[in-house]
Amino acid sequence: MGDRSSLTVPLTGPGTGAGMRALTDVLPGPDGPLPLLILDQRPELTVRSDPAGRADRWFPALLSTGLTPVTTIPVSEPPAPAPGWRLELSARRAARLTAPDGSTIWAGECGQPQPWRALIIGTSRCAVLIGALGLYPAGERPPTRIETLLAQAAQAGELVGGLIEASGDLRRR
Repeated sequence: MGDRSSLTVPLTGPGTGAGMRALTDVLPGPDGPLPLLILDQRPELTVRSDPAGRADRWFPALLSTGLTPVTTIPVSEPPAPAPGWRLELSARRAARLTAPDGSTIWAGECGQPQPWRALIIGTSRCAVLIGALGLYPAGERPPTRIETLLAQAAQAGELVGGLIEASGDLRRR
């Protein structure tokens, strides 16, 4: 994504929480770069039971709360705005993603390099991509480009995204 497309997982460092693994990156946008949060659903929480093999437990729920399907990678423009979604940063590496109804979708740690945090301070927004990417298990395996994993999830219909509000005590390190 952006000028960092040659990086391999784990980009700025994986974080975990609520059955998901988190990565941070930067997404190019028409008005300048945007911070990007990528969340990978744990495979045991992803159940494929419909004929298309779509992850039926979480995918429709995320779509019903304002996120939209992401069907192509690389993402050439920011995802559609997702009103009511919120990313709150509370400490150096802690973050929480909430849905419009206030429910916590993900809370945990993620890499928050200063340039990423500076983008959030400057835009008060963050692009979010959530899918069944395949970062689990985290054990021995060859490095994989995140774009490859995102493209596979998008082709399988297992990637959603949105442009959300971001807030918190962002200047604290």
